[in-house]
Amino acid sequence: LISHTKIMTMMFRHINRLLSLATLSSAAAFISNSSRRHILNTQSLVAVLATTTHSQRNLASSTSSLAMTSSSFDTGYLNAQDATDLDVELMSTPGFSLEQLMELAGLSVAEAVYEVGIDGKDKEKRVLLVCGPGNNGGDGLVAARHLFHFGFQPTVVYPKRSTKPHFINLVQQINDLNIPILDEIPTTAATDNDDDNKDHYDIIVDAIFGFSFRGTAPREPFATAITQMITMQTQQNSLLVSVDVPSSWNVDGGDMTEGLQFQPDVLISLTAPKLSAKKFTGRHFVGGRFLPPGLAEKYGIRMPPYPGVSQVMELS
Repeated sequence: LISHTKIMTMMFRHINRLLSLATLSSAAAFISNSSRRHILNTQSLVAVLATTTHSQRNLASSTSSLAMTSSSFDTGYLNAQDATDLDVELMSTPGFSLEQLMELAGLSVAEAVYEVGIDGKDKEKRVLLVCGPGNNGGDGLVAARHLFHFGFQPTVVYPKRSTKPHFINLVQQINDLNIPILDEIPTTAATDNDDDNKDHYDIIVDAIFGFSFRGTAPREPFATAITQMITMQTQQNSLLVSVDVPSSWNVDGGDMTEGLQFQPDVLISLTAPKLSAKKFTGRHFVGGRFLPPGLAEKYGIRMPPYPGVSQVMELS
């Protein structure tokens, strides 16, 4: 047995550890118990110390998790030119292919949509993905496939189809899953408030333009599509999600839709937020877990501390 003096010394050291963890009640109980018994055997003391160590580890783990989801994390921002240049470097210096980047981006979009779409109801979510002819639209096509496998019911609107081989393959992959592909948003989707209507959608994904948008106003058929998405958001309570940059927003300046007020509920920034994201006020996710540290440093941005195996992280 350890001498009474040594036991008391170890006991007070342990009390100090408890106090540092703000567990005053546990320390008081420990003192009361020790004064009644006057002596502790070695096994009891070791067990108490082991329990405290375990608690410390749990506290550290909890603190780490909270830090991972902190809205105070500063990723930095990309302007339109830097966003373009970064994409070029990703596909040249590290050697990523467009197909790789689009797959990772689309998976990030699908994961974020899944995150905001789960609300505890026993209902498969109907998701309408409105896709443009460029890479932003390709991200939407990839996301549709993943959302199908996540248990959602996606429908794709693809007014101007790309003739590039990879996009043709993405369309074929969607056809193989029997996911509907439409040329325009159904008129009833923007007018019918019945939740059970086949053209009512719980979530709308705006994957039209992204950071490649240039100009002051969108052209048809996308101008009408944007108006319809706003109607579905405001009149049917559909959740509006934009990919990378809200369509028709100036990448550096913000909303260019003037009276339309195209204001998504959710923004999913890819690689890093663009400057226009500073004017966004909804739920904000960042995705695209593939940026090499050297390129991040070169462009003055930081990869967020993605939790676990997640491809996205919510910033606000």
